[in-house]
This record gives sequence, structure tokens and C-alpha cells, in this order.
Amino acid sequence: MNLSHVISHFSFGMKVLPRVMSDVKRLLPYIGRSHDKLNGRSFINHRDVGANVTIEHYLQVVKTEVVTRRSSSERKLIEEYEYTAHSSLSQTVYMPTAKFHFELSPMQVQITENPKSFSHFITNVCAIIGGVFTVAGILDSILHKTQLE
Repeated sequence: MNLSHVISHFSFGMKVLPRVMSDVKRLLPYIGRSHDKLNGRSFINHRDVGANVTIEHYLQVVKTEVVTRRSSSERKLIEEYEYTAHSSLSQTVYMPTAKFHFELSPMQVQITENPKSFSHFITNVCAIIGGVFTVAGILDSILHKTQLE
């Protein structure tokens, strides 16, 4: 028995709109790499493997949320389930099957965008200027002491 198959679409949760995904990619380019990972993949049992081959898919699923905060309101931008997939072929003496093993993670990834205020920017600029001024004073003091001796 040959259980070759093609996975045309495989996902968890609600479908993410392309416009929303492009907004998320702009903010976080690394998110969504495992989204639709199995789509379009084919698992073909070639004749050199033999008959009665079980094809097993191992999937680990993690919920990921991206939240943006604008002032005091909080807006959920995206909620998706990302997964990692590993497939293997194994010879069996029993009836061959196509197995999907799911491991739902008890952990959740939550990515939050916190905009910084203008006063935070001014404080950082003052800290940088103060640090440069302090280092310049230390260097000036060291050079002044070494020239006198």
C-alpha cells in the first residue's frame, strides 16, 4: 500500500489576512517563518523505500500574539499558531498509515510593542552627551597629569 500524499494547506487557528501579515512583517520580520511551513509539501513513497511505509509528521505548536500599545489602549494585531514540523518514514509490518503527532506547547509567545515618549528620547540624548563629556574630562585629566610629570 502506498500512502504518498501532498499537503496543500495546513494551519492552526484563524486565517491571517495578507494585509495584517505584511504589517506584522514590517514590525517583526522574523515572525511567521513557520507559518504555513507544510503547505505544498509532498511526501512521496519512492519504490526504493519499499512497500508498507508509515509516514509520520511530528508537530510542535506554539501560540504567538503580537500586541501594539497606543497610549492607554491596547490593540491585538495578530494571533497565530506557529509550528515546527519534522517528518519521518518507517517500515512497518502492519497496515501503513499517515500519522500526525501534535504537541501543543503550554507556553505562549507574546510580543508587545511599547512606543517610547519624547521625554524618554530627550533623557537618552542627555545621558549620551553627559557620558561623552565625562569621558572627555577623564581623558583631559589623564593627559594633563602626564604632561606635568
